[in-house]
Amino acid sequence: MSDRTLPPRPRILVCYCRLLPHGGAPGVAAWILEALRQDYHVTLLTVDPVDLSLLDRYYGTSLAGSDLQLRTISSVVRGFLGLDPDPGSIQKHMYLMRVSKRIRHQYDVVMGADNEGDFGSPSIQYIHCPFLAHVYPRVRSSCDLPLRQKLAALSKGEIRPWMLVADYSFDRMKANRTLVNSDWTGQWVKSVYGIDSTTVHPPAPGVFPEIAWEDREDGFIIMGRLTVGKRPDWCLRVLSTVRSRFPGVKIHIVGSESPCSEGPDYRTFLDALRGLAQAHSSWATLHENLSRQELANLAARQRYGMHALKDEHFGMAVAEMVRAGCIPFVHNSGGPPEIVGHDSRLIYDSEDEAAQQIMQVLGDPAAQQDIRRRLAFRKDFYSVETFVCAIRAEVDRALSFKCSAQ
Repeated sequence: MSDRTLPPRPRILVCYCRLLPHGGAPGVAAWILEALRQDYHVTLLTVDPVDLSLLDRYYGTSLAGSDLQLRTISSVVRGFLGLDPDPGSIQKHMYLMRVSKRIRHQYDVVMGADNEGDFGSPSIQYIHCPFLAHVYPRVRSSCDLPLRQKLAALSKGEIRPWMLVADYSFDRMKANRTLVNSDWTGQWVKSVYGIDSTTVHPPAPGVFPEIAWEDREDGFIIMGRLTVGKRPDWCLRVLSTVRSRFPGVKIHIVGSESPCSEGPDYRTFLDALRGLAQAHSSWATLHENLSRQELANLAARQRYGMHALKDEHFGMAVAEMVRAGCIPFVHNSGGPPEIVGHDSRLIYDSEDEAAQQIMQVLGDPAAQQDIRRRLAFRKDFYSVETFVCAIRAEVDRALSFKCSAQ
């Protein structure tokens, strides 16, 4: 069969508001693009310009130099959107919804990777957290009212002005095929919107060296953006208690400054964390701005991990620890307990319980072996290959559904 007789590749539109290399959500968007770009004509619709090379370096994708198409909002419109100083107006996200409605007829499938999306007709949406329901709980009952009642709701603050510009409909949003990053997020989505979802765990990319347990350091790794909520200082305090019984324990805090936390309080926190690491330099090290491979190599040399953020929607750092062969201890909330298979030996609620759980596992080689065996079974759940297959299957499902409906 000649190339001329081959059927055209389906056209896929992927929407993401600001694709900047920080955190897990942009990584999911980057890997959605990577998963689809070889088999489909993929276009990324976004508000701000995107540095594909930077995304590749940060997430391990290969987007730069590919035939991925970019559709970016004009600088004039971006300037206009920037006149609204309130980020809570979600103006960029809503304007993207407006544009997607206008151009969606050009594509076979539309997929949003940036939480709840109304694209004009049923599409695929990936929800990291039900953001609109969380921030604007009253808006759900107001967006689908007749125009006069919408305007009344607007005057009461129940609708954000940009939602009117986008003609945003929660009824249309709920008709989407919904993917979520964890079962915990799926339960949250069900409770606020009453819709079912499918869990597609984000990928934890990277090549993690296979290092034997006996050759690893009695070290704990803490990974993620250096923010107050991640509580790296709290982890250091817990492990100070652990060291009273296991003096060989070390801690490696790995991260980078958060691009979203630039106030004076954040600088105070960061300076204090650096001071703590310096004060405990005999057993604590702060690693800033490691490359992805440097992080993978360091994680693979540690036996344990610790994660302290409460109510994290997924827990990318925990997935990376599992893929690196570490035994992670996690807070009893959000998605991380799922990642460790709800193993009660690895889950804590309080500072005292965290120290006790850790010391119990460190003092029981048989328990360590059993935990490692169970976690090894879960490694593939968070691989790039598993994620790519799931995303392609979802798009193929949407294309099949469209063909059957025609």
